Amino acid sequence: MKAIRKLDNLLAHLAERIFLPLGVEVPLAFAPASAADRAAMLASDRKAWVAVDRNLVWGEPDGYYWFGGTAVLPTAAEGRRVVCRVEAAFGNVMGRSDPQCLVRVDGRIRQGVDGNHREFLLTESGRAGEQFDILIEAGTIEDRRQLGFACALFAHDRVVEDLYYDLKVPLDVARLLAEDDPRRHFILNAIGAAIDMVDLRPGNPARFRASIAAAKAAAAQIYAASDFEAKPTIVATGHTHIDVAWLWRVRETRQKMARSMATALALMEEFPDYRFMYNQCVLLDYLHQDYPDLFDRIAGEVRSGRFEIEGALWLEPDVNIAGGEALVRQILHGVRYHERTFGVRPRMIWLPDTFGYSASLPQLMAKSGLDTFVTHKLSWNDTNRMPEETLFWQGIDGSTVTAYFLTTQPYDSKSIGTTYCPNLKPTHVMGTWRRHGQQNLSNELFLVYGHGDGGGGPTREMLHNIRRMERGIPGCPKVVHAPMRPFFERLLTRMKGDPARYPIWVGELYAEFHRGTLTSVAKNKRNNRLAETALREIETLAVLAAHNCGEVYPAEELRALWDIVLLNQFHDILPGSSIGAVYEDSDAGYAEFFARANALSARLAGRLAPAGSKALFNVAGRPRGSLVVSPGSFGRPQEQKLVLADGGEVYGLLVSAVPALAVVDLAGHGVHAPAGALSVSERHIENEHLSVRFDDAGRIASILDRKAGREVLKPGRVGNRLQAFRDMPAQFDAWDIDSDFEDQVFEIDVLVGAEVVERGPLRAAVRFEWRYESSRIVQVVSLAAGARQVEIDCFIDWREHNTLVKTAFPLDLNTAAVDAEIQFGHVRRASHRNTSWDRARFECSMQRWIDIGEPDFGVALLNDCKYGYDAKGTDIRLTLLRSPTYPWPEADQGEHRFRYAVMVHDGDKLAVHEAAEDFNLPLRLVEGGEGGEPPPPLLSVETPGIVVEAVKQAEEGDGIVVRLWETTGVRRTARIMVDPAISMAELVDLLERDGRPLALEDGALTLAFAPFEIITLILRG
Repeated sequence: MKAIRKLDNLLAHLAERIFLPLGVEVPLAFAPASAADRAAMLASDRKAWVAVDRNLVWGEPDGYYWFGGTAVLPTAAEGRRVVCRVEAAFGNVMGRSDPQCLVRVDGRIRQGVDGNHREFLLTESGRAGEQFDILIEAGTIEDRRQLGFACALFAHDRVVEDLYYDLKVPLDVARLLAEDDPRRHFILNAIGAAIDMVDLRPGNPARFRASIAAAKAAAAQIYAASDFEAKPTIVATGHTHIDVAWLWRVRETRQKMARSMATALALMEEFPDYRFMYNQCVLLDYLHQDYPDLFDRIAGEVRSGRFEIEGALWLEPDVNIAGGEALVRQILHGVRYHERTFGVRPRMIWLPDTFGYSASLPQLMAKSGLDTFVTHKLSWNDTNRMPEETLFWQGIDGSTVTAYFLTTQPYDSKSIGTTYCPNLKPTHVMGTWRRHGQQNLSNELFLVYGHGDGGGGPTREMLHNIRRMERGIPGCPKVVHAPMRPFFERLLTRMKGDPARYPIWVGELYAEFHRGTLTSVAKNKRNNRLAETALREIETLAVLAAHNCGEVYPAEELRALWDIVLLNQFHDILPGSSIGAVYEDSDAGYAEFFARANALSARLAGRLAPAGSKALFNVAGRPRGSLVVSPGSFGRPQEQKLVLADGGEVYGLLVSAVPALAVVDLAGHGVHAPAGALSVSERHIENEHLSVRFDDAGRIASILDRKAGREVLKPGRVGNRLQAFRDMPAQFDAWDIDSDFEDQVFEIDVLVGAEVVERGPLRAAVRFEWRYESSRIVQVVSLAAGARQVEIDCFIDWREHNTLVKTAFPLDLNTAAVDAEIQFGHVRRASHRNTSWDRARFECSMQRWIDIGEPDFGVALLNDCKYGYDAKGTDIRLTLLRSPTYPWPEADQGEHRFRYAVMVHDGDKLAVHEAAEDFNLPLRLVEGGEGGEPPPPLLSVETPGIVVEAVKQAEEGDGIVVRLWETTGVRRTARIMVDPAISMAELVDLLERDGRPLALEDGALTLAFAPFEIITLILRG
């Protein structure tokens, strides 16, 4: 250790000679400005700016500041490489450096500057008196003040820098080798001999440079030495992970993207061997809008092969909460963007930081021509280590893709955790191999490197480190600095050549961490669900209007709406793990979405029904009748006023079946009287199928299913039991629910009042109100005539912090598993605690329903915007809300509106799916406009269990895309009836390509579906 301490000390002295101060500080002027003032600040003459001194106080959250001045090179700069170093109170907390700067030299963007990138180049060969105009835009996000800001000139000695890394990198290898490893002693002796040749005495530059040359020659023996064991190869690619929003707003991310890409380009100019990969289309698109010159330089480097474009998604979304069609569009828009913009066909899903991975992804990948999935996040598991890192991943439909988990970590790490943004040193390369659990399968691994989360990317230090490891250092894996995709193509070839050697992981990749993200910031999750359903309806209306009425399909308007939704599905926005300002922006985005969506929907519906009429719109692929609601009276004697939990009122009318994917005139449509009688009081609701009893606290004491003649709830237990839990996770507040959350539970049972608010004839309802601390909870519990489901409409005015709220249903069933809907299907999860894997799943994801049951009897819980639940045996709880305090202290404060339902069924999973679809996508009442008679249905699915997920115009041409899928996990042959005007049909992939003609016989298509299979058609007239 003494030898290492000596060498560290001498190398530190050598490092001081890399950047030599020239004794010049650039005089700067300063001005604050808003983000909207960027153009004005660039054009400013700076006369009104304030002179900067060491006492300048500046910086605040979401702030932008400008510094400008002229650098004049002194005589000492003659012929030397000159850089400018920024001096600021750089902070580096949780993936971000603050401040971050974008530097312009003589009007041209030079690079980004932050705590990891402080120097920027002025000239390769200085001339005394030469002047450079410097303009720096600094952004701050932390709530701390900066004191002072300065730019000083330095001479950059690259010869000294080369020797320093020639010695420093092998020293970092040697310190990690065992004491008795002969390679350690060889390296230390060689470094010692070389550093002892360096003459650090001042006053004689020629003598110093001669000693540097001698030392460099001596150091070469390290890289010429042969290792006595086979060396694995680590392929390294530069990257920067940029969270589209998190502890900063999207607006600031656009600047982070510019800074990070400017830095990458600047390093490419100096390091021709530098290879860099980037993936997120949305940020590349922002860069194109904001900084077209930078974007053009990137496009040039893509053509050169040094800047790699890979990753098929529009951005890096959450993939548990986002709906199925939204994930299709993330892929569709991402692939098309990269192809159109860069001529690159991505083949990979790159999701290093998302909080768990749906079992629907393999099918989405396979049907989009994507072959590889990459992450590292499962290494954050709090209970179990994933047993392998290179494997086949099988989805719910049987599709398999290659999955690869990054293994980069420090060599001496004692945890299973890995990283996707190391400040690359030998310890990370050596740790990548050591962490790899399948060393018998492959001696070639992959890593990405570069500062991330808040951007920044690789540094010159990392590039120097890589160059030395590429040359080869005994005891360190061989490094190849190369693009990412060729590595995975070699891996795919090996796996396809001998698939039996690689394990298969079946089902979801559940992240045993960050379980609270299924619930945090509930309003965003509700907006997401409502926006997804709105887009499904609008796209269908648009197709019907175009197909039947000649309306121009509003492709640009719909794309703008999708852009809002896809942006807000980013993996720190939708999960609720961002600062409050992010949700101010998200609220504004959704407000714009719903305003534009409502206007577009009304316009399109108006083309499909006559002026002055009211029409019914069925977006489902099957005929259905139901209760349809209107904000105003229908003027029909069969209507009923319905009461909402928030105090609002609407009118309901029970209508007969509306054809699939059709708009029909209400005036000529059948209206039903209720099928059976209702009975209601403050303590019960009954119809011919169900008898529901309430206790003194307003909870459900009994649900008797008359058809089966059995009680749904366990004896002596109550359902719809509202419970509050202390919610103070040990690490990540907005992200986590800890396994000990049940240690402190509080019943929400202070009933303020119970009142019958509806007595039929369509449905009966009781309104309950509770108080909990400073919060108010209102529910309207209703039962429709003829229904086997109890619906619960909720309004909560929430004023608590660090509190988790669930509703519990103890079900009297004999089963040990829960089925939960995911995108395009469902998964079955154990509800017991037999293994550590079972115990770790104490909070799980769902889409619109969960179901628990016996073969001939079951109970499903439906929801309209909730995504988390837990199950112990047959005790099921929906997670309704959380109220974390970091990173947003006011998260989930205020009003919440949502609905859920308890559905009793006969073991029929199809009935559950259809009920959930009806619960989220009911028949809609639309206003007629300039249309004529409503057109015939576009198509109808005649086979139960096959549903329509989307109807839209094709991305290319005027064909109609119809997406269908099998809902229950059963092989089916489906018959699809289509409009007689349709004369051609093709089977295509999710990218709407690789068409295969289908036979149309008597206006029908016959399609064979595998379990949970997605099939996409293009129809043409």
